[in-house]
Formats: sequence, C-alpha cells, structure tokens
Amino acid sequence: MKHVALHKAKEEALRFLDRVKELEKNDTTEDTKFSYYWGSKYTGAVKRASLDLTRALAEMRKPN
Repeated sequence: MKHVALHKAKEEALRFLDRVKELEKNDTTEDTKFSYYWGSKYTGAVKRASLDLTRALAEMRKPN
C-alpha cells in the first residue's frame, strides 16, 4: 500500500463526511424514519464524494 494512495483515501473520506454533514444540516424533512434524500445539490455532492472515495479506496488496495 503506497503512502500517497493511503493519504488520498483519507482525504476523500473526510471530504465525503463533510458532504454528508452538509446534507444533514440542510435537511428539511419532518419524518426522518421514512424519508429519502433526493434531488438537491447536497445529494449530488454526496454522490460525487462517494464515487471519488470509492476510486481512492480501490487505488489504495492495488498491489505495489
């Protein structure tokens, strides 16, 4: 596992968590038990961060 790949995965994980916090902060739904997140710039940002995190984790797992 390369140090650079590990550092990149950590950065992406933190960015993903920041986007999730933004989404939760801007949530306007009353009933969270049966609600879904959809159709906002915040959900798009979470999805994008998720994709980037997935790629960083895959890169980290590659053999040297």
